[in-house]
Amino acid sequence: MISLRGLKRLNRYENRIYRIARLARDLCQLKQIGYSRKSINGFRFPVYSLVLGKKSAVKHHPVGLIAGVHGLETVGVRVLLDFLENIFAEPGQVFRDLKKGKYAIICIPILNPGGVAMKRRSNPGGVDLMRNSGVESKSAMRFFGGQKVSQLLPYYRGKNLQPESRTLFALVREYLFPVRKGLIPVLDIHSGFGMKDSLWWPYAGTTQPCPDQLLYERTARILCENETDIVPESQSNAYTIHGDLWDYLYNEFQQETRKSRFLPFTLEIGTWKEIKKEPMRLFSRRGMFNPLPENKADTILRYRNFLERFVRLNQLYSRE
Repeated sequence: MISLRGLKRLNRYENRIYRIARLARDLCQLKQIGYSRKSINGFRFPVYSLVLGKKSAVKHHPVGLIAGVHGLETVGVRVLLDFLENIFAEPGQVFRDLKKGKYAIICIPILNPGGVAMKRRSNPGGVDLMRNSGVESKSAMRFFGGQKVSQLLPYYRGKNLQPESRTLFALVREYLFPVRKGLIPVLDIHSGFGMKDSLWWPYAGTTQPCPDQLLYERTARILCENETDIVPESQSNAYTIHGDLWDYLYNEFQQETRKSRFLPFTLEIGTWKEIKKEPMRLFSRRGMFNPLPENKADTILRYRNFLERFVRLNQLYSRE
């Protein structure tokens, strides 16, 4: 069922998206690009995108930022909204770069608004979007890696590609895949797994290294310079799953010979250390996926520098 508190939370996030669009003015395109899966009472929540930057940069130098794939992981949504709002509320290097057309930011702040409103990990149909692409793994963890038994159980893969997944695929294919040369970095922000933060790259479905393994390792070194609490690695080093959305998109991009390199990353904000401080959070629906209330503000602010390094990745490469 839709939660009143969840609806209020979603409304606050959407108001922040509108505020970012107002602050950015002519540097922003705010669009409704899709809908969530229909809820039991027939309601569909809109999915929005923010395209920030000059038209030429959108075409040639886009950087993707995604959050809210899992509805309970709201700290990731807040980290992303804080970063975007700060670009225009307190103009600095990223704002100057956007004005000069050095790169553009292509963003979905909340991919799973229905999950946020219903206070659940899955979408309104009970589908875990990060198990939904249809990619079959030969070594996925049992149950946790994705199951087809019932939508009433966690990690349900779904019988077909969900509206939210299709919306993400459409945005990536429209803005990122057409880039002819250079790096095309994308960061998907999650929370909940681990005592430390992780910076993951494909593959999630197999322990085989991806074709860009060496490039990923080099890029991760650049991104994680001075970041002692972030562990960079292939996602399969942590666990393997069926249906990872980024495995699907990465493989699709690899099917054609290109001069550009599509590099999807996942930032997993580790919140298990919060459970160690307060074990009763294990029995809270959101407790495993978010920091303690008194730590939330500091947690959100902590990622501003990392996200700035991420969107400026091409500039950092050129200085090596």
